[in-house]
Amino acid sequence: MNKNNPGRRTRERRLLLSFLLACTCVSLPIKASAQQGAPAPPPANAPTLGAATSGQIQTFQPAYFSGNQPATAADMVALLPGFRLQNGDTGLRGYSGAVPNILIDGQLPTSKDVTSSDLLARIPAGAVDHIELIRGAGDMHGYSILANVVRKRTVARITGRVQVQGGVTHYGTSEQRILVSFVRQSGDTTLEVGGSYGRDIGSQNQNGFGSRRRYTPSGTPVFTSTYNYPRLTNIADATINYRTPLLGGNLVAGGNYRRQRPHSDIVENITFPAILVATGLENTLTESGEGRLDYRHSLGRFGNLQMFGQHRITAQEVSNQTNNGVRIDQSRSNFNTHEDTGRLFWNYTGRVKLEAGVEASLNVMTSKSSLTQGGVPQVLPAANIRLQENRMEQYAVATWRFDSTLGMELGARYETVHLTQTGDSNLVKDFAFFKPRWLTTWNPNSRNEFRFMVQRLAGQLVFRDFAASTSLNTNLVTAGNKNLEPARAWEISAIWQAQILGKGTLVLEARREMISHVVDNVPVFAGARVFTATGNIGYGYRDGINANFIGTMEAIGLPHLTLNLMAEYRRSRVHDPLTGVVRVMNGGQTGNIQVFQFQTQDTITYDFPEQNLRLGMDFHNHGNSQERDFRVDEVDDNNHGFKLGFFAQFKPTPQWTIRVFDRDAFQTSGLRDREVYSGPRNTSPISFLERRLLSNGAVYGLDVQYTF
Repeated sequence: MNKNNPGRRTRERRLLLSFLLACTCVSLPIKASAQQGAPAPPPANAPTLGAATSGQIQTFQPAYFSGNQPATAADMVALLPGFRLQNGDTGLRGYSGAVPNILIDGQLPTSKDVTSSDLLARIPAGAVDHIELIRGAGDMHGYSILANVVRKRTVARITGRVQVQGGVTHYGTSEQRILVSFVRQSGDTTLEVGGSYGRDIGSQNQNGFGSRRRYTPSGTPVFTSTYNYPRLTNIADATINYRTPLLGGNLVAGGNYRRQRPHSDIVENITFPAILVATGLENTLTESGEGRLDYRHSLGRFGNLQMFGQHRITAQEVSNQTNNGVRIDQSRSNFNTHEDTGRLFWNYTGRVKLEAGVEASLNVMTSKSSLTQGGVPQVLPAANIRLQENRMEQYAVATWRFDSTLGMELGARYETVHLTQTGDSNLVKDFAFFKPRWLTTWNPNSRNEFRFMVQRLAGQLVFRDFAASTSLNTNLVTAGNKNLEPARAWEISAIWQAQILGKGTLVLEARREMISHVVDNVPVFAGARVFTATGNIGYGYRDGINANFIGTMEAIGLPHLTLNLMAEYRRSRVHDPLTGVVRVMNGGQTGNIQVFQFQTQDTITYDFPEQNLRLGMDFHNHGNSQERDFRVDEVDDNNHGFKLGFFAQFKPTPQWTIRVFDRDAFQTSGLRDREVYSGPRNTSPISFLERRLLSNGAVYGLDVQYTF
């Protein structure tokens, strides 16, 4: 949307007034019906062992988790009723939308290089004083529930954790990792230093060892091979954080450095139509660093003020090579980005909780890409560009509870973007997005909670989509596209949370996204050649259903059996830009996260507290649903079978944790099916069909942790 369109702005103002009026009208009848009935108990779940409720904060003491023998804060958070950890969308530029739904000592983790999952895994369970589930606070960052991990305050001494992990597959590939973290705390002053180094096999399903075969549409084989395409990733990172009182407020300063290098040495032994050995190389080196300052100061009865600043730089070099014995193809790309973000935030807590703020960011990317085929340079659209984005967002939110059963949050954000591109192509674009949000929470009794939300979302443009990129070993060349706009969506969701089977919690969610400017694949022309690029293809929708259960089976006589089960299904529809046929859409649209049609992630554990032993099983499955990528001249289907893993964890002393594991015990393969056309799909016949099966194999490993 162009911000210089006054008629559009007038319609948006009318939309805002209508939106607020409708939200109020819907909420008031619910409030009235709640008041006419008998007084309801407090909205949180009934307190159980180690759990206590105070207003909109539910506190869980270590005793609540002790039966499950957690080793780290991550293990404890995974057991919180009705809570599912979200790391935030770290691919987003700026602060809004990129933060997780977890707090550590009341502070949001703000690093984009170290996920909240990793941070929680570095906190020993013995260092946790308690964990809070927070609803309706002054600053919820777009979430309906936040978890706050509060660590114990100690006298001036050093505590820490050392973790060593190793694993090997029957193919001979191995992974190793060492992680060290130290914390020195004295009163309100805390210094944290940590780092890790190692190599990761990864759980990616499109790498490993297997086969590749091609057929004609009639089924006649035209190509067969054994295919070795492993990927090993070397990772090193270092972090430092310092927190101290300053001038009546609280200052947090931090920084981190990360170096990551995934690489593959590819060997393909072709057996038909001729015996031949083809080789390939893939290497991606990414180095990033960031510095952060976060200052918070109380304004007394006028609320609280926060000032936040972050500077982040990333340099990435990508190189690919294929050699089939006849021709050598090579590609190289360099991407350099930097992000500068500043945020000013105010919140007030009273009968009505208010928050308001402004965020500004300056983001720049430069890219250079080249492709040679058989020594002949090829022309790539938008191979060398510089992209600059000036982004600003203002927002305000009001949260209040009518009574002990009904609460409501109303808020709105207004985002403006000025985009400039120079290099192989020039571009100047302006966007503006109005993003209202309404959330109502109703607690008819102590065992049930209902949440209903309506919000408008706008995605961020992915800088890499403006530049050309290649992956020769997967036969993908993607052009850049300057005529790209962010996706926008109206999202409606309804959530029911119920306490069942004693301490068990069931959460059911239904969601619909009505998306305009859907971001997908479109054709881009360079001379006589046509490339696939990322572009907008119109309107679409996506429906989703999610079910999550966390709890022990104490109600059926198995108090030491714990289930953590999640299943998710999504159905999307959009018109294909080439054929006009209705199909599924690609990607997260208003977020940079991967969205699956169906997935389950389940963990089942059984504890033997007297023996300090825990046995467990992890299960992950996509139900044979295919993630489809519709390119100009081919359709790619990717899926994999179920992933099943086992582990046994033993704590000989409170300081030591020993864990043995078997990841992907049944060595299921990742499957890639390609339907390749001789030209654009809408005008050309199928040239060949390809099926690739790859597996990393089962990973057998040992993990040893020591806390002090």
